[in-house]
Amino acid sequence: MAEVNEEILEQYLKVVKRWFYIGDIPFTVPHNYSNIDVLGYDPSTNEYYDFEVKFRSAFSLTNDGEAIGYLVDQFEKFKAQREEKIREFIGLSKTIKVVVTTKKMLGKSESKRSEMESTFHKKMKALGYKSELWYFDDMIPELVKQVDVKGR
Repeated sequence: MAEVNEEILEQYLKVVKRWFYIGDIPFTVPHNYSNIDVLGYDPSTNEYYDFEVKFRSAFSLTNDGEAIGYLVDQFEKFKAQREEKIREFIGLSKTIKVVVTTKKMLGKSESKRSEMESTFHKKMKALGYKSELWYFDDMIPELVKQVDVKGR
């Protein structure tokens, strides 16, 4: 069963974006296992998205380069195993790597968050990834607008 934050992302993809997705895809790593939180597909653009959900309600990363490394490592640490598992689902198609988090996690101030976003994208680009950052702060209001309180 999906963690609540992954469930929010899945509902956002289904209800708001109208994308296809698969959640919680496990793969083995040395001496353990890991998972792809959500693999999404946008049929309107024919693009695939590899999502990592990172949520800490009272946690903000420091702007020391190491913190962004933590987010990048979600995709890079077990890259071979992760990409092999993704290929089982989508073949050789490339994915856009997306971290879904809160604005607070990347910085309460717009300027700090902007710096953190820039550093993240530069590091991801240097590794050959297209990347995006999505925020629960933006997703939840859109999701709420789409949900009829009388319906499901």
